[in-house]
Amino acid sequence: MRSRLLATFAFAVLAGACGGDPDLAAAADTLAQFQAALLRGDEAACRTLLTRESAAAVAELPWQQLRTRQPLVVLGTERGAGEFLVQVADPNEGGRRSEFVVVREHGRFCVDLVATAGRHGEVVEASGTTEQFEPRELTPADHDRIRQYELAQPPR
Repeated sequence: MRSRLLATFAFAVLAGACGGDPDLAAAADTLAQFQAALLRGDEAACRTLLTRESAAAVAELPWQQLRTRQPLVVLGTERGAGEFLVQVADPNEGGRRSEFVVVREHGRFCVDLVATAGRHGEVVEASGTTEQFEPRELTPADHDRIRQYELAQPPR
């Protein structure tokens, strides 16, 4: 009962902080609920608060390590192109700021860990990789493109 009252209070505070926009407040509340489920170690609750694609990663989360972390501090929420961006500060990382992506999926708000990782991820290629071409048989479409290219060349 006490945790439900705290969640309701937090939602009311977030609604006021988000300028009265209920969608912004709901997006921030969804992230807060997800974070609370992580800290409790409640795998089932985490799955319900994630997008279908993101829920697949729940089994691989470091549950013991997550329980020892301090909760993120929600700084604000803004509406993006079909998504909501919830800005947070991480007290475990010296207050480092980042943002989580929250989307609507099947009419409900869900945290999208895949999109969140995409916003913060960096593509790194291994230094030993080389581009390799493998021969394949030409298709009729390939022959058509070759013929069109030949016909487009100026006469010699």
